[in-house]
Amino acid sequence: MNEIKVSIIVPVYNVEKYVVRCIESIAAQTLSGIEAIFVDDCGLDRSMELVRNFIDEYDGDVYFRIIRLDRNSGQSSARNFGIREARGEYIYFLDSDDYISHDCIETLYSVAEADRSLQMVLGNYAIEGALFLAPMMLRQRDYTSQEIIEAQFDYRIYTMPWNKLVSRAFLMERGLFFREGIIHEDNLWSYCTALCYDRISVVRKVTYHYVIHSHSTERGNSKAFHEEQLFEVLKYLIHFIFSDSIAVKRQVMLNPVLFRFVQAEIMKSLMLPLKSGDVKLAVKRYREIREMRMWTFRELFSIESLSVSERIRPLVFWLPSLAGIKAYGYLNNRKYKQPNEINAMKLTIITVNYNNLDGLRRTMPSILSQTYTGYELIVIDGGSTDGSKEYIQSLDRIDYWVSEPDGGVYNAMNKAVRQAHGEFCIFMNSGDMFFSPLSLEESVPLLLDADFYTGESVFIEDEKAYPCIPPNEMTVDFMMCNALNHQSTFNRTAVLKRHPFNEKHRIVSDWELFFEEWYVNKCTYSRLPTRVSIYFMDGISSVNKDIADDERREVAYRLLGPDVTNKFLNREYDDLPKDKKRRQKREGRRKKLERKLATAMSYSPVSRDLKIIRNGIKFLFKDLFT
Repeated sequence: MNEIKVSIIVPVYNVEKYVVRCIESIAAQTLSGIEAIFVDDCGLDRSMELVRNFIDEYDGDVYFRIIRLDRNSGQSSARNFGIREARGEYIYFLDSDDYISHDCIETLYSVAEADRSLQMVLGNYAIEGALFLAPMMLRQRDYTSQEIIEAQFDYRIYTMPWNKLVSRAFLMERGLFFREGIIHEDNLWSYCTALCYDRISVVRKVTYHYVIHSHSTERGNSKAFHEEQLFEVLKYLIHFIFSDSIAVKRQVMLNPVLFRFVQAEIMKSLMLPLKSGDVKLAVKRYREIREMRMWTFRELFSIESLSVSERIRPLVFWLPSLAGIKAYGYLNNRKYKQPNEINAMKLTIITVNYNNLDGLRRTMPSILSQTYTGYELIVIDGGSTDGSKEYIQSLDRIDYWVSEPDGGVYNAMNKAVRQAHGEFCIFMNSGDMFFSPLSLEESVPLLLDADFYTGESVFIEDEKAYPCIPPNEMTVDFMMCNALNHQSTFNRTAVLKRHPFNEKHRIVSDWELFFEEWYVNKCTYSRLPTRVSIYFMDGISSVNKDIADDERREVAYRLLGPDVTNKFLNREYDDLPKDKKRRQKREGRRKKLERKLATAMSYSPVSRDLKIIRNGIKFLFKDLFT
């Protein structure tokens, strides 16, 4: 066996959908001398079975090992076990639902070998999946000890432990293991290691693919639980800063960036409960912070570049609990701002289908080819029997799907909305498609404060393409004569959850929902300058115009009242030129004649012929004299 240069540590727990891609990316590495340690965290699915099957059939240079824990212990325990078992000079953490580029390890290892004083080399990463996150693109450069602290605590180096090639000797000598029994342990590990590094290097190349999906750890648990766990991370960090001999010796507590970071985290942990009215929790946290070793008066005035107020504000922790928390809230009320929900998913794409396999094969590739990947994809199938279900099953990039009988298209759309996590929803039902792979990348950054955004569409009829441009401003006139294409409309999910689609209507419920929310509830609308979708004029609303007209009239009567609706319809007709009025009348008579002739065909031969002759003569006279 070759010398082990790098040990890749992969904790495995319930990732059967992703683990094969992960292990394949390890097997494809161009560097020799790699050890891959898969730590079985006692999951409940077929993940480890898939890993074993792959290893049994593998014939290559990578040395694969499987280690099973006694019980499910979490990622921290799995990683710590891997660190202790690793035999490589360097350690690389890889999550089992992510994957790496084929030259990832060689790229990072070559930099580490070129400069043996480096304790860590990290690369850039790409994001795939459901959360709207912009990857942190790092500049290629080296960092010294104080620069590492400033970059880590000023959010210029990511806190995830993966995609970082770290010296194993460095971790073992300093005892830099993951804190077990908490979540957000990634943050704590990155913070503590940053306080101990002497030199690290960044490689600009993207070497890691971070896959976020509906079962990712970030999405689990309540917001309050995450806040409590982040407070635990803060306490451990403060303890490390003032108690760890390495950190104390290096005088890291005198770094102004670190000081400001800790103070900001303290403010967040105290002001969040104060703002929500939970004074009891705020006092509890205040007492815990007050009892910890913190900056002394002398140390506060030894930190360079701090303002007078920054030096004085921490002195409030010298006060008793109740007085101290009141003073703290008063001093920081204006300064504190609610944190942005940067981890909130921006978009949910919903596809509804029933026995339209050909349409699905047109729609799904247009979704999966989008260059913007921060979306959640939900597919609702109505229990198709034409192979649609099997096609949906074959697709990897679906966050939620179901195939079962439903109550029609709007029932299916409501079912999808109940499962949606995105800030906005867009409905791309089977048969329709995005205009280009760039449609979402160009549109999503423009989704800000409005409730509905509509971009341009292209509709296809008789193999000819026609552009459809939404209005700059919404008016009742537009709504009475037109509709926004749902294939190009981004709907705020909170509105859809509050106001489900009317399942009694067959065709116009999407038009009805927008009209009522905009006209009655004063929801806001904005036009997007981007071209979003292609719409084929063979859908249900295109071939059932009479039903659509009746449903729209019913909705207009309810929202505007009969008088306003009739006045509007009459005004619209009166404003037409005479030739258009004549054409409209003839078109109406033609449709009426078609219906009467269709009815006549169900009668006996003699009655049928008499009805056809009578209606033919009647409509001939109408055409001649009106």
